[in-house]
This record gives sequence, structure tokens and C-alpha cells, in this order.
Amino acid sequence: MTDAGSSSRDKPRLEILHEALEIFAHDLSNPLQSLIVLTELALDDATPGSEDEMRCRQSLEAAERMRTLVSGLAGLTRGLEGPRNTQTSVDRFNELLSRRWERHRVEVDIALGPAERTPSPPDLDVALLNLGLAAVATAGELGGTFVLQIRGSELEQSSGPRVALQATLLRRDPNGGATSEAPFNEKHIQRGRALLAGTGLTTRQEGARVSFEFSPEVIR
Repeated sequence: MTDAGSSSRDKPRLEILHEALEIFAHDLSNPLQSLIVLTELALDDATPGSEDEMRCRQSLEAAERMRTLVSGLAGLTRGLEGPRNTQTSVDRFNELLSRRWERHRVEVDIALGPAERTPSPPDLDVALLNLGLAAVATAGELGGTFVLQIRGSELEQSSGPRVALQATLLRRDPNGGATSEAPFNEKHIQRGRALLAGTGLTTRQEGARVSFEFSPEVIR
């Protein structure tokens, strides 16, 4: 049973965390941009083929990866307050976890179809992020190479049209055989259900597949 006092304290805590993340993303992006510009200038001055050039290129690549992460974090905090659609929500989560995809050899295959420009609820950003972390946890536990498929569709129901995003994590056969479905980490799935309880976003699980459903209403 949920403690009402605890629930009432969670909201201001989340608001403080959101504000802190927003400040962090903004304050980190400015010196990072300066670092990238200075590294590019140093690269221009380096002798082609030299060790200095190699180090400058490596530094620039690392800084660019950091900028991708900061950009994803900034997009996530902005998305909680501003206009959003399904495509931007999916892009933000994909960008934010891009380094984790590389590290755990997860290829992301996105095809949103008719759901692409549908206005989406703010809870979708956090739900997708949690699902991405579930995919990373599964990949880390099982090892190998994976494909995370995300498919969008429209559903016609008696209560009106709804949008569905279905996610499937596929593990590639190292011997070249067919891929097999890998269940998302259960701890993360349970956390996602608790997160979405009482919201307008419904989560469903069919075997190893997880889907999110919501009404395509303009939230703002």
C-alpha cells in the first residue's frame, strides 16, 4: 500500500531533481563547446600524421560523444515541459543511451510509421528511458549482440484512437542463425509499471515484447 505522505514528498523531490539536471546540462554544455572548438584549432595546427594529430582527433571524438550525452540529457529535461511528439521522445531516449548501445553492442531499429508525429504524453520520455535501461541490463547479463526494435502503430478502439509503441529485444545468433527474443530485465519492467500507474499511458507485456499505449491527444 502506498504511503500518502511519501507520495506527497516524491513530487517536490522530482521537481528539485529535474531543475538540477536542467542546470547541470546547461552549465556543462558551455565549457564543453569551448573544449571542442579549442581541440579543433589544435587539430588544425598539428602536423598531419603526427602523434599530436592522433591525440587531438581522439580528444575531439571523446568530446563529441560527451556532447551527444549532454544534448540527450538537455532534451529530456526540456521534453518534460515543452511540446513533444512520439518521434522526439524516441530520438531523445536513443541519443541519451547512445554510448550504452555501443558498449553493449545493441543496434536500435526504429520505425514509427503513423505514430511518428503523434503528440505524446510527458510520461513517454521516462518510460522509454526505463525500457532502454532494461535492454542494457539484459544485454549486460546475457552478452552477445542485440537489436532493439521499436515499432509504432495506430489502434482503433471503441473509446477512440490510440497509439502503440512496441519494443522487442532480439539477440543475434553468433553462428549466423535466426535471432531470438530476449526478455527485458524484469526489475526494470516492474519499475516501469509502478512509474506509469495512474497515468494515461498504459504498458503491456506479451512474452518478451513490451508496448506502450496512449491516446493521441495534444497535452499542451
